Amino acid sequence: MKHLKSKKMDSKGFTLVEIIVTIVAAGILGAIFVQLMGTALNSSWNSIEIVRDESNAERLMERIIGEYVALINNDPDNALDTIDNYHNQTIYGINITANYIEFDAGGNEVVIGPPPATGESLKFVLRAPSQLAPAIRFRYPLTAILTQSRTASDDQIVIY
Repeated sequence: MKHLKSKKMDSKGFTLVEIIVTIVAAGILGAIFVQLMGTALNSSWNSIEIVRDESNAERLMERIIGEYVALINNDPDNALDTIDNYHNQTIYGINITANYIEFDAGGNEVVIGPPPATGESLKFVLRAPSQLAPAIRFRYPLTAILTQSRTASDDQIVIY
């Protein structure tokens, strides 16, 4: 009588249970990863919007100051009156306000008023729109104070 020897099974691969568990674990981790990446991608536009608005505001401020330097070199007595036409405009999505100001004896700013008021100092404030995320977009506006720093009798030009 021949006894059948039990053949020893060689384990050269993965069992079906191991493969199923691995696939389920990978699926769960993949779903979590996709959810986290989706959240990150949905909020990544915010940084781009902030940088774009700040860049536009800086570009606009450079333009205003450049025009003022040209005006003060050509017609210093009327430079402030000419540059104040930017008041209450929106350019590149940036809101512009201009107010004539002066400083009291204590160094405090006193607002005379927006154009057509007049004075020796004109304060420009540039703000980006804050309709998408008001708490974090363009928290600090750009500000510049332009002054009547020279008259027509001055020989030196202003270089910017």
